[in-house]
Formats: sequence, C-alpha cells, structure tokens
Amino acid sequence: MIRGVIFDMDGTLFDTERLYTIAWKQVGEEMGYSITTELLNQCRGKTAAIIRGIFEDTFGKEFRYEEARQRKDEIFMEMLARDGVPQKKGLMELLSYLEEKKIPAAVATSTRQSRGEKVLQMSGIAEYFAAFIYGDTQKASKPKPDIFWNAAKAIGRDPKECLVVEDSTPGVLAGIAAGGETIYIHDMVDVPEDVLEHASASLEDLGQIIEWLEIVK
Repeated sequence: MIRGVIFDMDGTLFDTERLYTIAWKQVGEEMGYSITTELLNQCRGKTAAIIRGIFEDTFGKEFRYEEARQRKDEIFMEMLARDGVPQKKGLMELLSYLEEKKIPAAVATSTRQSRGEKVLQMSGIAEYFAAFIYGDTQKASKPKPDIFWNAAKAIGRDPKECLVVEDSTPGVLAGIAAGGETIYIHDMVDVPEDVLEHASASLEDLGQIIEWLEIVK
C-alpha cells in the first residue's frame, strides 16, 4: 500500500529541463563555449557540484562555472517570470487526487534550495507538499537513495511505503534503491531499459499514476 509519494522537481513536476537547456545554450553563446544538449544530458538529475565537475572536465579548469551558472539562473528565472512555471501533464489532477486520499507528498530534488524554493513559490503548488528536500542539503546525491529516505522520514513514512516519481536515470536508480515503488515519467532523456526493468512502471504522464495507485492500493 502506498502511504506517501515523493516527487523529483525538474522534468517531473515541471517542464523546466527544456528551459535549462535554452538558458545554458545562451550562456554558452555569450561566453564563447559550445554547450550542447548532449553535454547537458549528462547533467540531468545531478547536483550542482557534480555538474561543475562535468563542465570542467569538458572545457577545462579555466571554465568560469560559477559565473556561467549564475547567468544561466538569471536567464531561467526571467523565462519563468515572463511565461510562468510550465507544469507537466496531469500534475494538478494527481496532486488533487493525493490531497483527496490524504496521501502526503514531498519534493526531493537535486536542485539547490535557494532556486528550488523560488520555482516552487512561483508555481503556486507548494501548498500540496508536506516536505521539501533539496540537493545542497544532502551529503549524498542521486543515484544514492538518501534524499528519498530523508523525504520519507520528513512526511512520517517508511520508504518502503512510498512511491518515488522520477524522470532521470540517477533519480530512478535512487528510487529503486530507496526500497519502495518507483515510477518513471519520460522527459528529455531516455532511461536505459536495464534500469527501467527494475522500476515499478514507466508512464507517459503524471495523470496516469492515479490509475496505477488505484490498482496497487
């Protein structure tokens, strides 16, 4: 029985990975670097510290990562301020269902707390969640399961009673390792089949999770 649901944020709750790609590519143009989609795909679901290492391995230690990251965040937040936070399909339907069934939900994201809080505040859906766990508050990052264990604890649930909803390979692996159920929602990057075969389900949108929950309850 599922007694708690833990969501990743970028690419799972919100269609923001696409916006990060646009922002990073603009930064690359401004700074004279070719920041490709392939490079950014290596960064999906990872913490800022790991992403910094990926950029420095690609462009060298002279790459001004902090300057680039800050500029990327500026561009990203400008897009959200102009157009709003784009929700993934079925999000409000699922959150309303969980609220009706009194199943607590949490956010567990690799995103830094300062940015994650801003995005959630702008989205207008923070009230649906009982807890928020951010990447820069954790010692271990996905694919290790610690962030999901801590999210389960924060909503008063055993991890084995929880469903993790993710869109990235590190996130799906972390969800599986956490010991409960894991559902993959496709976003920008395909998760390998040898990973997905250990997940509970692979669904096209968040709304489909309602039917899945009705079956397994």
